[in-house]
Amino acid sequence: MHVAFYLLLAIGLLGAFDVLYFHLWRGRLHERPECQREVLWHTARHLIYALQFLWVPHVRFQGWALGLLGVLYAADVFVALADVWEERDSRASQGGVPRGEYFMHVVLSVLVGLYLMATFHAVWADRLLPTGLRVDPPLVPVALRALMTVMGVTALIVFAKDLARWFAFRRRPVATPFRQPRLQRIVAEVFIPAPVEVVWERTQDPALHTAWDVRFTSIRYLPEADARGFHLMDYRTHLGFGLEIIGWGRYLANTPHLRSTFEFGSEDWRSIILRGRGVWLYEQRPGGTFFKTVFDYRARYGVVGEVLDAVLFRPVMRLGTEWGFETLRQWCAGDEHAPTRGRSRWRFGLFILARVLGRAPAPGAARSWLGRGVEDRESTTAYPCGELVEVSS
Repeated sequence: MHVAFYLLLAIGLLGAFDVLYFHLWRGRLHERPECQREVLWHTARHLIYALQFLWVPHVRFQGWALGLLGVLYAADVFVALADVWEERDSRASQGGVPRGEYFMHVVLSVLVGLYLMATFHAVWADRLLPTGLRVDPPLVPVALRALMTVMGVTALIVFAKDLARWFAFRRRPVATPFRQPRLQRIVAEVFIPAPVEVVWERTQDPALHTAWDVRFTSIRYLPEADARGFHLMDYRTHLGFGLEIIGWGRYLANTPHLRSTFEFGSEDWRSIILRGRGVWLYEQRPGGTFFKTVFDYRARYGVVGEVLDAVLFRPVMRLGTEWGFETLRQWCAGDEHAPTRGRSRWRFGLFILARVLGRAPAPGAARSWLGRGVEDRESTTAYPCGELVEVSS
């Protein structure tokens, strides 16, 4: 039974990635009304696999009790076929199933076939034994058995939560407008107690920009200019140990003291950013300037890059933007030591740790989030940001 155990473990880990990345993060199937039938099939599979994760590492079925396994595996095959049948209509609005998810399904289907064959081979002789269950763990490390048990309990919890969420979604009034999936743009904003001319200068001048922005070590204009007269800029970030990430940037349009749109990217294989766009917004208000940015980018290295970006890089980039905005606020407010503190890597690391542990920004400090860039917030001006940050394909 140990072969079936290892195959089921691989299926469970790959299946968890499929759910977390393709279903929840990328497709946001739970938020789409046209995907609710597919979500229901996924919810049923949570229960089916929870039962398998719980019995395979601990017990053996024998005699007529093997019929229960037959029912369980038949249900798994039926749900899998129903899921595939439903996907064509469910994913139509998204252009179909993503290529990476389709490949993942092929790999999982092969593994499931091997798993069923290995299970059949392992339990076939048990049909001649007296009907019942017996404790007979497979010959695998105890730690792996414990891991699969935890996976089973987790799958049961997810099944219960997803089923409750599905019923809640189905009970929503028809007239209630559906909230479109939230885009994962990086958004940061701050009110700076300084004239807009000062904020403009310290954000547009490359030398002054690097004084407050911990994300970059140096920014300099290159001699080349495009047809509109905007010079290409060289961006560099020292990571330590002799490592340096090189990128480029250029302005797309500038309206002094109001708006600045830009494009950026990197040809450096060590950079997860491939290409992106964004906007800086300035608004003179009583007592200072409201400053905001919205930007987005595409990650390189396909699915692997997207996962690394979603789990690690994008949250750090968001917090780095917020940290820089707060440094800029303090500097423009008259704190001449703010740039020195803002460029301290260990201070920035403590800031990230505080945010991860749930510490909220102080009143009046810079704020950041992942979203569309036009959310209704107390200090947010309704700028038409959407069309400015679409990333070129």
